[in-house]
Amino acid sequence: MVKIADTLQISLDELAGRTEDISEPKIHNSELMNLYHQVDQLPDNEQQALILVIDSIVRKAQIGKAMKGAAK
Repeated sequence: MVKIADTLQISLDELAGRTEDISEPKIHNSELMNLYHQVDQLPDNEQQALILVIDSIVRKAQIGKAMKGAAK
């Protein structure tokens, strides 16, 4: 349960439904938060294109991290 909450960046209480839903995502970088608000106003097809780009960057970083961990 802890790993799920960590992955979703929420508390265990939120995961268990013990707190109110937070409508605003937890983005600590102000520039990313500003971009999030701008992206939220884009048409769905443009949002979907950004999701693909962001997902590929995150996956590449995760693979790189896993490779470094395996090399140790």
